[in-house]
Amino acid sequence: MQNADPAPSDSRRGVSLRAIGLGVVCCLAIAGGEPYGVLMMQSSPMAADYSTGAAIFLFFVITLLLNPVARGLTGSSLRPGELATVYIMMIVGAAIPSWGLSMNLIPLLGGFLYYTTPENDWAALILPYLEPALVVGDGEAVQKLFEGRAKGEPIPWGAWVGPLFYWSLFILTTYFVTLCLLVVLRRQWVDRERLTFPLATLPLQMGADTEGRRLPPFLRNYLTWVGFSIPAVIGSINALHRYYNFIPGIDLNVYLPILRRSVWLNLRPHFEVLGLSYLLNLDVSLGIWLFALLNIVAMGTLRMVGLTIGPEQPYSSPSPPSLAHIALGALFFLVFSNFWSSREHLRDVVRKAFGRAPDIDDSEELLSYRVAVFGFVFGFVAGNVWLVLAGMNVATALVFQLSALVIFVGLSRIISQAGLAYCRAPVAPAVFTVNTLGSSFVGPSGIATLALNFPWSADIRTFVMASAATGLKLAEVTRLEYRRLFWAIAIAIVVTMVGSSFAVIYLGYTHGGINLASWQFGFMTRYTGNWITHNISNPAPVEIWHLSFAGVGVVLMALLTFVKNRFVGFPIHPIGLAVGLPHPVQIIWPSIFFAWLLKSIILKYGGPLLYTRLRPFFLGLVLGAFGTAGIWLIIDVCTGMTGNRLISIG
Repeated sequence: MQNADPAPSDSRRGVSLRAIGLGVVCCLAIAGGEPYGVLMMQSSPMAADYSTGAAIFLFFVITLLLNPVARGLTGSSLRPGELATVYIMMIVGAAIPSWGLSMNLIPLLGGFLYYTTPENDWAALILPYLEPALVVGDGEAVQKLFEGRAKGEPIPWGAWVGPLFYWSLFILTTYFVTLCLLVVLRRQWVDRERLTFPLATLPLQMGADTEGRRLPPFLRNYLTWVGFSIPAVIGSINALHRYYNFIPGIDLNVYLPILRRSVWLNLRPHFEVLGLSYLLNLDVSLGIWLFALLNIVAMGTLRMVGLTIGPEQPYSSPSPPSLAHIALGALFFLVFSNFWSSREHLRDVVRKAFGRAPDIDDSEELLSYRVAVFGFVFGFVAGNVWLVLAGMNVATALVFQLSALVIFVGLSRIISQAGLAYCRAPVAPAVFTVNTLGSSFVGPSGIATLALNFPWSADIRTFVMASAATGLKLAEVTRLEYRRLFWAIAIAIVVTMVGSSFAVIYLGYTHGGINLASWQFGFMTRYTGNWITHNISNPAPVEIWHLSFAGVGVVLMALLTFVKNRFVGFPIHPIGLAVGLPHPVQIIWPSIFFAWLLKSIILKYGGPLLYTRLRPFFLGLVLGAFGTAGIWLIIDVCTGMTGNRLISIG
């Protein structure tokens, strides 16, 4: 894909019907393949994180095999813009099947009823506070989802139609609201701040114009395949070890205990993280790994002296509540300072939306500014109405939805700037809502409804807005038709939602959910239920200490931002403070450190020229990690082997 301007007659192109058709096929493959691979095969989760490994693997197959074969047989192949369209549809779709929505939502809709026992008393503490329209109330249908149906017995689809319909209304509205926000912020991020969007680099290289050749330059570069071979060889040896135990596996885990063994550092390199982190500015990568290390030291110190402000917050582990809320405060400051610095652009957007700025051009956006602004307002109001009808009071719904949107914007900006393959919100929006308002004010019904929204808002390892932001960068470089691209994205969302919901339900009834991967159909529901019962049984006021630490995060982020902007060349980017230390970052920070160290040495002794020449090698590491995981997943499906997890941070 080229940056050069195309001919005027072809200034906007690429979103063709054949590209959309291929994108739909790939989205269906992701929608069915991810649940089958994770739940049934217990294999590498390829669509669980911002890395969108499933999209990279399928794009690798398209660019290396399908497109060259099509060119050889027909003389015609997908153009760079069409390839970009397919990839954008895939990365948006990849945010839905697993930790983004479906695999977490489906078991939870019946899990509270299935796991109710006299001992946990969920029949009195949880079930009365769940809106009946949002969960499956048919006990027999729920039991068979978790234990499997008899051979030849039909799947009770009717029990799922109502709950999935109401959830789809809310989820699609939320996705639309986040896309409206993205339209409003795109020009600020892409044109004014010029964020680097590292996750867009690999597909841009793979889909570059071949200039009459069958393969793009990136796939003809020997350094690409040298980088590819490292994770491919190591991953293949470990995969073969599961087939033949006489083949020794390669264990890359290196554990280092510190602070009287209160914490352990795992220095294992993750090749996909190494490759992506090589693309980061040095101050950004330094900020991420340095603050991660400081958080680990602080966490170990707190453990040694026994200081805590409360129990561990759901989905904030391993960070204690104090460190998690410091990171959340930093994230809030990052978002609000970004809106402040964008105030002139936002003013223009609002003026254009009200028809007072005809000179402002919004034709190069997914939606017109009028649709984006009014769509956001009406979507936000509709979402709040849905949450109130689901069981929240008005204040709880407002705080929850606002905090979720702020976190989505903050994480999307971090992913766009830092290209983190794995990350998560330092504090879940539902947890922040309870801490801000107090569990006694939120009430039992509100707490239960907040918990029902965990699947799309708590374990935020991936979501549509972050993937769409990367997609808009691809669209800008390849000069796609934005308005047609919006409909391609909408199609990808709907197709993947329907396909993945069908796949998860089918697997549950066919094999029994409790026989599948243990998290979604097992511990996740109990984990969520325990949070509900704890808050209902122990009503509490506003958590002053938690909010105080969030305030500390705001102040620290403000100071670091001032220093960064005031002193040119300050080597530490404050974005690392906002990232915090959720579980994914605890796992990947050593790889970011290794990439930072290597890039520093390369730039110091080889300069920008050597850095550019070695970039295919590091991108090859990314391609090799996901390519190998995808190939072995196909092999395992054919042979019946389970448990071959070549890509995992769990």
